[in-house]
Amino acid sequence: MVRLLKTNGEIVENFTAETLKEKQDAVGGYIELVRCPDSSFLVVNEEGIYNALQLNEEASRIANMHILGDAIHLTDSDINTFLM
Repeated sequence: MVRLLKTNGEIVENFTAETLKEKQDAVGGYIELVRCPDSSFLVVNEEGIYNALQLNEEASRIANMHILGDAIHLTDSDINTFLM
């Protein structure tokens, strides 16, 4: 399942973004892929620190590191189809 984790705590279940632009719009810029300890992935804004984005508490908990800005959470089984 693909979810959009917003910095305000909102979680959008069954999130879809078909194009690269839609993925970039969801996280507010160029995307970077972060592998999480539970083998899931986060698609994040690669310039979150430079853009002084807000801390994403849920994404940070999942990644076990600070994640800034909105993030797309993907399971291991979703990664291939979502990033195509």
